Amino acid sequence: MKELIREEVRGMKRYVAGKPVSEVKRELGLTQVVKMASNENPWGASPRVKEAVVRTLSDISRYPDSGSFGLRAALMAKTGVPMEKIFAGCGSDSLIKVISATFLRPGEEILMGEHSFSRYEDNALLMGARVVKSPMPQGFLDLPDMLTRITDKTRIIYLCCPNNPTGSAFGKAQFEAFLLHVPERVVLVLDEAYREYVTREDYFEALDYLPDHPRLIVLRTFSKAYGMASLRVGYGFAQEELVEAFQKVMDPFLVNLFAQEAAVAALEDEDFLRHVQEENRKGKAYFYEELQALNLPYVPSEANFVLFDTGRDDLEVFQALLRKGYIVRPGSYLGLPGFLRVTISTMEDNRGFFEALRQVLEGAVSKNAQTLR
Repeated sequence: MKELIREEVRGMKRYVAGKPVSEVKRELGLTQVVKMASNENPWGASPRVKEAVVRTLSDISRYPDSGSFGLRAALMAKTGVPMEKIFAGCGSDSLIKVISATFLRPGEEILMGEHSFSRYEDNALLMGARVVKSPMPQGFLDLPDMLTRITDKTRIIYLCCPNNPTGSAFGKAQFEAFLLHVPERVVLVLDEAYREYVTREDYFEALDYLPDHPRLIVLRTFSKAYGMASLRVGYGFAQEELVEAFQKVMDPFLVNLFAQEAAVAALEDEDFLRHVQEENRKGKAYFYEELQALNLPYVPSEANFVLFDTGRDDLEVFQALLRKGYIVRPGSYLGLPGFLRVTISTMEDNRGFFEALRQVLEGAVSKNAQTLR
């Protein structure tokens, strides 16, 4: 059977998602498990979102609007970007796949950070393209280095900001300097899945750059700060000509009816979003205090997670934390052995996690210090 499968597919790696709570309970016989592995929103979704889902149950037998008209109209009202320049899909993952299928030809290249979102690479390989990675000193995208790696074969550049899995972000001056030197023939994708969590003062409004940069595509999502990961709603902004091309590539009815209605409701509840942002800021400050007390180096984060160096075998630490009922993301799964990526949660869960981490680090877990290059 192997010979029937495309060579590009055979060379791909399967995406490894965070362990579900039910699986850990079942395997380890635990009754209390806290998931801090997948950057989900611990405060859930807005009550308005839940009301919209229930309200939509009466239409469960009907197909959704294939063009997500209501959602795109709400996004236009929110951002000021015309509907013709807005597109939506089943999470950012599906939109990355659409972008890859739209632009990439075999032998062409994408350019991305060495430690960035793996779906850029996966979808490029699926299209027969090559993946060029720029080193990330201290966990930050090196934009000047990325410019030196652009070739005649470069078709797409992916900038994940804030970056997953490191949490780092760049500011307005860095972005503008980068934009000046990106060739017009290259598509630039700015993935802002964690945008709502950014606190650095020199961040920027990416949509302001769309009119003067026709190859710029901005991606965002409802999965993180809006707490709608299970409904799978991603969206993006690009020039009308590009959006028309994406719509040809997209599967019909890509965003289900419940997701469309819920996303519109989420946009309306600004108070809930502000609450999530404030709680995340408090949790992040607590993470920093605890990591400093434990003398564990970390990457300053602009997202809802923190990546830190355990100085030990991360898979051993991961397994030990699992046995204590805490699911985190081991760095070895992300190309960062020795590190853990942990989602900021409620203060109760945050305190419980660090108590468990102290116990694990004081135990018999072997030391195996690593550093980000």
